Amino acid sequence: MNTLKLRSQKLAVSLALILGGLSTATFAGVIEKAPDLGNYWQPLSSSGTYIYANSFVSQDNGMTSSLGAWLNGGSADFVFQVFGSIGNNPANGPDSQNVLATTSVFSGLSFQTLTFIDGAVLAGALPLISGQTYWFGASTVGLGGQGYFNVGGHTQNSGGIVDNGTFWYSNDSTGINFDGRNFTPEMAFRVTTTAVPEPATLALLGLGMAGLLFSKRRRYF
Repeated sequence: MNTLKLRSQKLAVSLALILGGLSTATFAGVIEKAPDLGNYWQPLSSSGTYIYANSFVSQDNGMTSSLGAWLNGGSADFVFQVFGSIGNNPANGPDSQNVLATTSVFSGLSFQTLTFIDGAVLAGALPLISGQTYWFGASTVGLGGQGYFNVGGHTQNSGGIVDNGTFWYSNDSTGINFDGRNFTPEMAFRVTTTAVPEPATLALLGLGMAGLLFSKRRRYF
C-alpha cells in the first residue's frame, strides 16, 4: 500500500471515529421540578405514606441515568423510581408495578434542612420516549428504617414546566393502590436522561472501528 493511500485510509478511520464519538456523545436531558414551596409533603416512610409519585413528560428519547429529589428528615429506607401509567393512560395515575427505572436503596440518611439527594439508575432501565408521560416516584415499599421524610413542594406549572402535572400518593403498604392525589403543590424532583444512539450512528462507529483494526493488521504484512 502506498503512503498516500495509507494516510487517506487513516484519515477516513479517524473521521469515522470522531463522527461516531460526537454522535454518541453523552448529553444530559434534565427534567426538574425544583422546590419553590420548601418542605411540604410528609411523611414518606415505611409505616405511613409508602409512595409519592409525580407526573412528568419526557423531553427527549433517552435512557434514565439518575433520579433525585429534595428531602428533609430521615431515616426511612427508600428508592427513587420511574413508573409507567396504569393502562398506559396518564389519567389513571402511576403504575407502581410497572417500574421502568430504579436506583439502589438509600439507607440511614438524615437531613436537618431540605437537601437534594440523587442516585444513579441501576442497569436494565427502559428508554423513555419523547412526549410520553411518566411518573417520578419515591418509594419505601418493602423497605425498612425508622422515621420519615418531608418532601420538597413544587407549584404546578411553575419553573417553566407547563405539563399540568399531578401528584399522587399511596398509603398502601404494597404500593399498588394510590388513594390520593393533588394538582398543587407537586413533588420536587429531577430526572436526568442520556442519549440513545441511533442505529446509523452505531453502524458508523462500527465501521470506524473495523477500519482501525484493518489498518493495524496491514502494518504487520
